Amino acid sequence: MNMLLTVILLLLVLSMLIWGIISKSRIYQFPFLVGAITFSFILPQLPALVNDRFLPEDAYAKTIFFTILCVAMCWLGWSPKAKPLSFFKHDFDEKRLLIVALLFSLCGAFFYYKLSRLPGEMIVGVQMSGASVMYLFFGRFLTYGLAIAVICLANRLSWMALVVICFDLVFYMDRLVVTGKRGEALELLIIFALAFYFYRGWVIPRFLILAGIVLGTLLMTSMSDYRQITRANSGPVWQDIMQIDVSANFANAMRDGGGHEMQNAIYRIYNTEHMMEFDYGKFHWNRLVFNYVPAQLLGDRLKSSLMFSMPALARDYQPFTGTTETGMADAFQSFWYFGALKFLLLSYLMCRLWKSANSGAMAARFVYILSIIPAMHAISHQTDWVVMIWPHMLIFVVPAFIYARIPAARIGLVFDRTNSDTQYMASASN
Repeated sequence: MNMLLTVILLLLVLSMLIWGIISKSRIYQFPFLVGAITFSFILPQLPALVNDRFLPEDAYAKTIFFTILCVAMCWLGWSPKAKPLSFFKHDFDEKRLLIVALLFSLCGAFFYYKLSRLPGEMIVGVQMSGASVMYLFFGRFLTYGLAIAVICLANRLSWMALVVICFDLVFYMDRLVVTGKRGEALELLIIFALAFYFYRGWVIPRFLILAGIVLGTLLMTSMSDYRQITRANSGPVWQDIMQIDVSANFANAMRDGGGHEMQNAIYRIYNTEHMMEFDYGKFHWNRLVFNYVPAQLLGDRLKSSLMFSMPALARDYQPFTGTTETGMADAFQSFWYFGALKFLLLSYLMCRLWKSANSGAMAARFVYILSIIPAMHAISHQTDWVVMIWPHMLIFVVPAFIYARIPAARIGLVFDRTNSDTQYMASASN
């Protein structure tokens, strides 16, 4: 049964990848990206677990069955009948957008700089807390500034946009090199790729996408070695990094397991079903409180009082620091096998965002660009990643867009939503 379910999961993932490759635009859509991260992150961990005699009886089979359900829901929720979201239909002034991008970038750069000055053992491969969490929270502004500037540049050549982009990349690349964050590196690629797809129709060649998936799968198993080097030295030591044996690490991963994430998921799902104690979605409220209620200002006691109590972990379950439990684990913890519906809902919301972005709405394009990577990490990490960034955008980006929005009868250059290419046009004068 273990092998049969593993083969079914493999065939499902390969089907999603083939579905994406046969059409150019699908490589930027949620089902294909879910297939890519499942292929590169989840599947390499399974060969070492499929016949593991130390796992609880039937625990592997139940976890893979639930994983199949979750991955299938990511595909099923991508409905061709989904409609664009009407509240994204606004026009924006380019100059004001670039002012917003510059202000976001300057603010975010300050916090990225502060974050980069912390010792490596505080920010690489660990659960961050205290000042590092605050720096990362406001450092997100740099990503907002970069995304807005790239969107403006993709729509029309602008020296101001180029200056903002070059400024942002200095800080962005420093963070990527020090921490080795795969998600942030992929997000940087997606910002440029999707912006130029939406406004110029450019698409990354599909053979490069396939090569990237294969290369990413190979490099995935060596990221722990990279992070150990950067954590020990508070930065990369290229001589040591060049000594990492990528092929040996991949071979060892296929034999012994490429990570602890699926093992964590197996134990978490097994213990949840054994105890039959669920949080019914309280997990997401607790994560919102954790991320948006500052203990430094309001105190730990008040912050803790706002959180719901959660089902206790099994005594023999101790996940390794720096590893995840996968989104399947928290979905199962919330609603048993019905937790797969979390992925159905997420896919449907991302589909409506995609439709809105393709209708020409600049705000929808911005949101989709910065949501798609956290959304696909619902499989590999937690289902709350994308849910956490939307309140952040609501608090900080919406006021900025209100400032840059063009009233109906005002002069200026606006984003034309009449076609998918989005040209600039002059509006009536004030």
